[in-house]
Amino acid sequence: MKALTTIALILLSVVAVTAQKVKVGSDPATDFSKYKTYAWDQGAAGLNPYVNQMIIEAVDNAMAAKGIKKVASEPDLVVAAVVSTDSDLVMSNPSWAPSLNSISTGIAAAPQSWPVTKGTLVVDISDAKTKNGVWRGTATHTLEHGPTGDKAHDAKSVAKPINKAVEKMFKQFPPKK
Repeated sequence: MKALTTIALILLSVVAVTAQKVKVGSDPATDFSKYKTYAWDQGAAGLNPYVNQMIIEAVDNAMAAKGIKKVASEPDLVVAAVVSTDSDLVMSNPSWAPSLNSISTGIAAAPQSWPVTKGTLVVDISDAKTKNGVWRGTATHTLEHGPTGDKAHDAKSVAKPINKAVEKMFKQFPPKK
């Protein structure tokens, strides 16, 4: 019985360690009520076009649900997505978010770099006129399975985590005052 309990605890800890974590931050000085339209900045930046399309569709659906319309020109917001499937990346935080763990403080600081670990999806939203980042969502453990060479199979394996991550991110968009 003791061995069975130990095995159960080990399995639960493995699941907890690899659970998807979503963090969202935004510029506290931004009035999100003024944004009505958006466009993509080069789409999603990943090597698998099927996965990129899934991310774009998930974000498009989330933005439409928030009443923000996708346009071909002169958007209010610009959306970009970055995925890390093969190796770790390094990204820079906007000045309003010195680290994703302290976004809620709203204390302005110089931009800082942070590691984006393998399996992470990052969705960045910027003001189209000022080019300043206004919102960022990150989801770890979303694209965990590295490329197998079969892009369609790889895309199927991450479809559910991508949709779940985007749904969690956009529950917090636009941010509440």
